[in-house]
Amino acid sequence: MSTHRRTLLSAVLLCLLLCSLPATPTAQPQPAFRCSANATCRSLLGYKPTNATTLSAVQTLFGVKTLRLLLGANDLPPSTPPTTAISPQQLLRVPIPCICVNGTGVSNKVPIYTVQQGDSLSVIATSVFMRLVTFQQIAAANSRIVPDPNMIEPGEKLWIPLPCSCEDVEGEKVVHYTHLVEAGNSVEGIASEFGTSNETLYRLNGIASDRQLIAGTPFDVPLRG
Repeated sequence: MSTHRRTLLSAVLLCLLLCSLPATPTAQPQPAFRCSANATCRSLLGYKPTNATTLSAVQTLFGVKTLRLLLGANDLPPSTPPTTAISPQQLLRVPIPCICVNGTGVSNKVPIYTVQQGDSLSVIATSVFMRLVTFQQIAAANSRIVPDPNMIEPGEKLWIPLPCSCEDVEGEKVVHYTHLVEAGNSVEGIASEFGTSNETLYRLNGIASDRQLIAGTPFDVPLRG
């Protein structure tokens, strides 16, 4: 057999071997807000429920201490009843306590979610908390309670580590707002909506262009008073 034919045969065999190997899943980016200061603070996040709900149900889901805090975050009168209806996809700003741990901001041991029949960590992350957190982050935060993330039981209580930050921005105190990126969003549009600059958003979120915006992932937006 000629050298050329042996080389060609070897290449074909190598290709067949490689093609028979199982594909390695591509890791999804893990949204995390930088928080270098050893601090605690109040943050906000944007929440759009899939189904109709009430202010009281949202307060309970996110572990907001008082209804007044939720009302204030949404510029609603203090007399607004807890039974007030929230329509599907209606945006609410939810206040959460934030703590900086190892350079990352997470909600400070709230909310605590009680597992329901039929839940999985993926369902909790995507359908209950609307992709504000990933199932991998929930699994990591609750590894002592749920050593096998594929095996959770109704009634188990899980800490949902929501993204937040206490970081000063350009030397100023700000309130960090977790905006969930939507299809068609641009950094310029987000900056214009929230009164900040493209450069600030790029730096805070560690991106360089709109091509790195991923729909359905949290985005750190600083709100100035």
